[in-house]
Amino acid sequence: MFKTIKISGLILVLVSFLLLIAFYATMGQGSESIASAAGEAIHVPLLTDTIIYWLYILFGIAIVVTISMALIQFIKSLISTPGAALKSLIPIIIFAGIFVVSYFLGSGEKMNIIGYEGTQNEGVWAQISDMFMYTIYTLFVVIILTIFGSRIYTSLK
Repeated sequence: MFKTIKISGLILVLVSFLLLIAFYATMGQGSESIASAAGEAIHVPLLTDTIIYWLYILFGIAIVVTISMALIQFIKSLISTPGAALKSLIPIIIFAGIFVVSYFLGSGEKMNIIGYEGTQNEGVWAQISDMFMYTIYTLFVVIILTIFGSRIYTSLK
């Protein structure tokens, strides 16, 4: 089992390394270009799409591994100490609650973005972007309160 994990990890690192070498080796090649905000043509390297897709794959693998390991750990904890395992779900439920509340606080009105003419700046997408902003603000306040609270708690102890 561990040998398989080591081999697959080495394969992922090797493929990533080879893709980066190929990306930098073909940096000056390719004829595609995109217009910058100033109207200048910017050269797009040849393997840009390949690198981006590879990063999507690595991100997906990281998510799958993280969720599966968390579930395995939760099931092991649930078998040995059910009370502690159920208590470990409380932060996840609170975090999901923050997401739900911040989603409903978000506005679905169209945002006026200079230079953007698409339709993903209104409706559900506008609410989702507001949800992430409100969640970041909330978690920032919670972190600050936790820092000060832990300092006060340790000084009183």
